Amino acid sequence: MEIHVLGSGREVGRSAILVKTEKERILLDYGVEVQTMELPLDPNVSTLTNVFLSHPHVDHSGSLPLLYKKGYKGGVWANPAAFNLAELLLRDSLKVQQKKGLTPYFLNNDIDNFERHRRFLGYRQPIKIGDVRAELFDAGHLPGSSSVLMEAHGKRILYTGDINFVRTELTDKADTDYKDIDVLITECTYSYKDHPDREILANGLRGHIREVIESGGKVLLPCFAVGRTQEMLLNLHKLNYPIYIDGMGRKATEVILKHKDFILNHAELKKAFGKARKIMRAPQRKNAIKEPCIIIATAGMLQAGSAVWYAKKLANDEKNSIIFTGYQVEGTPGRTLMDTGRLVFPEDNFDVKPKMDVKYLDFSDHADRQHLLKFINNLNPKKIILVHGPQSEIFKGELKSKGFDTEAPENGDRFTI
Repeated sequence: MEIHVLGSGREVGRSAILVKTEKERILLDYGVEVQTMELPLDPNVSTLTNVFLSHPHVDHSGSLPLLYKKGYKGGVWANPAAFNLAELLLRDSLKVQQKKGLTPYFLNNDIDNFERHRRFLGYRQPIKIGDVRAELFDAGHLPGSSSVLMEAHGKRILYTGDINFVRTELTDKADTDYKDIDVLITECTYSYKDHPDREILANGLRGHIREVIESGGKVLLPCFAVGRTQEMLLNLHKLNYPIYIDGMGRKATEVILKHKDFILNHAELKKAFGKARKIMRAPQRKNAIKEPCIIIATAGMLQAGSAVWYAKKLANDEKNSIIFTGYQVEGTPGRTLMDTGRLVFPEDNFDVKPKMDVKYLDFSDHADRQHLLKFINNLNPKKIILVHGPQSEIFKGELKSKGFDTEAPENGDRFTI
């Protein structure tokens, strides 16, 4: 077998891994780089036989319709929650490309074609594809996220996708019951740090919000539409303050609520979403910020969406607060604000030093250093391929010093198994 890294090599984003066997050419994810919309390497659709989608975030799903535009006629395997959320995110991604003045990589008919080729697969339901036996397991990253286990010619390959080993308010922790893994292809987004205790973090979040609102301020939470929006609703809905939800997170929550088997507490999320005040039209935003409140708005890195409008409007009041709760990709407005203290939207000629309080609370749904090391030690794979990590080369050195055969590939690197 051969493993070809087409994307996510020594970077976070545009995940794409090609696995070749004697009979099959299987693509694991096909995403885009979130900020630049840069594509992975070309998988050559003329030889491609199957595709697996680990989860719907666009850095893993964002180029899937392009495969069909180029002539791919095979299926994409994932569970129903992942598919429904991917369809939502892909259509939004197309709008974002058009709004940025980019020539879209694909059109709505290509998304339609992708939808027609869905192949539904639940967790722990093994299938046989040519000379490959494949199975999905819960990755714990967000509702519907999967790790992919493949076996062919006596070799077992585990692709983690984005994985989380800690239970959250929204999802259970990832499956870890794997045996005899020959090759582990794992994300290592946070190989360099540990995350704080989630319960302590949530208590701190609620405490800070109380202080801001009691002093007359508003709190903006720029959130990823899928996963983080719903977790924030679960963490905050018991506070006796108005909560507004704006942007694609509203639609994503509606989709997630249709897949109750993929979330820990369906009734609680339904209750939280029911209490939240939904912003359906732009004029409603002006009314929302007339009072102290909590605003959960898309997008999580301020790279687009309604969160941009709120950030501009709330920036110059020191009573207000913006709280980032997830990874900020380099080059995004969220990352720029964290690094420089300036709120910058070049396309709007907007560049200010905000008076509002700026916080980052690490509610990551990616595995941290200690959990990655524990997982790898328990799994004891024969070979490790590190992807989706800004410090994968350093982590490679650490793992090699512990006796693990480890690679930190660049995009384009190939490995024969």
